[in-house]
Amino acid sequence: MELYSTLSRTVEPLETLHPGRVALFVCGPTVYDYSHLGHARTYVVFDVLAKYLRWTGKEVFYLQNITDVDDKIINRAKEDGISQSTLARRFEAEYLRDMKSLGIDAVSYYARATTHIPEIIGQVRRLIEKEVAYVTESGVYFNLDTFEHNGELSGQERALRVSRVTDATKHNPLDFALWKLGEYGEYTWDSPWGRGRPGWHIEDTAISEKYFGQQYDIHGGGLDLIFPHHEAEIAQMESLEGKHPMVRYWVHTGFLTVKGEKMSKSLGNFITIRDALKAWNKDVLRYFILLSHYRSPLQATDDGLANAAKGLDHIRAIATQDKGADAEGRKAFVKAMESDLNTPMALAAIQKLAGSGDLEALRGYGEILGINFLKETSAPLSVLHEIRAELRAQKQFAVADLIRERMVAAGITIADKPL
Repeated sequence: MELYSTLSRTVEPLETLHPGRVALFVCGPTVYDYSHLGHARTYVVFDVLAKYLRWTGKEVFYLQNITDVDDKIINRAKEDGISQSTLARRFEAEYLRDMKSLGIDAVSYYARATTHIPEIIGQVRRLIEKEVAYVTESGVYFNLDTFEHNGELSGQERALRVSRVTDATKHNPLDFALWKLGEYGEYTWDSPWGRGRPGWHIEDTAISEKYFGQQYDIHGGGLDLIFPHHEAEIAQMESLEGKHPMVRYWVHTGFLTVKGEKMSKSLGNFITIRDALKAWNKDVLRYFILLSHYRSPLQATDDGLANAAKGLDHIRAIATQDKGADAEGRKAFVKAMESDLNTPMALAAIQKLAGSGDLEALRGYGEILGINFLKETSAPLSVLHEIRAELRAQKQFAVADLIRERMVAAGITIADKPL
């Protein structure tokens, strides 16, 4: 497979540190509000990438962090008059519910920042010992003047050294916080430098180092995270032992826009995933997202979603009779996926497979893309399985067996587990 890396600005063959294994880290949500379609785009793309790599036989550990301590969480909890943990757990649950509703289930582990405070403090301590970070009365800061590779990912070199936070205690106004001293409510911890909480960037590197070490294969996220977040991650991790590059493949999804502007909460132009799912089912949303290449901007419009729904309906309408394997169609799908996850080309191959009647391929490739390309039965199979499991648990075997007989007669394979 080939992937585009933002760091090299080229499409490169995917060569992992350990053959047959892929370490994938994707920046997760800051859990202070509902997730929107811009988030959905990123997480659908990496869900597909992980599923495809597993389909090729690779062992994928897909790690995603949950940012559950942050200024936005502190401020929102104060506004709502509730604890930070109550707010964070509420919107973490909403995020996971949205992911399940979108069929996003490839993540191996979700790592909360608040459960990795020892790792965060340990990494800050080591950066101080390396003399690339320093302590002031307001916190611990990374000294950007000590890092020679700053700006390589964004391509702006040292011209992009901009800090959004003014703090007179810093040696350089461009340095960023590793640990913020002060009382921040319940989400405050003791440290060698005083009571406080972690900065945003250090959470991700402490988590990824714990599970992957100082170098790993793929780091993903939205285009807006390249600067300053991903630049800061690189500076922190590579300054620990000088291992460069921290990540071989930096993979970034393009913006999802509304009327030409990036969808974001700050602009107030966002559509939450939960609201989008009231109008469109998850198959249509995933089909709409995957119709565009992940690195291209994607305009969210009612017409675009309606056209995606029509396109998916057309595939289902023509994929009615199983006519056997379509070798050329299958080859086209794999070639598209291998070519920097070219999902528009992959969906073109799906159209061909539907027309040729290769239903087996449509089922298998549908699992990779997270889309059902075949007409649904009158009741979704997952619901029937759940009903049978509940009936068997209640020892209502006669009814459960009747449903089983009808499903088997319809050509559905049943493999009950012993109670």
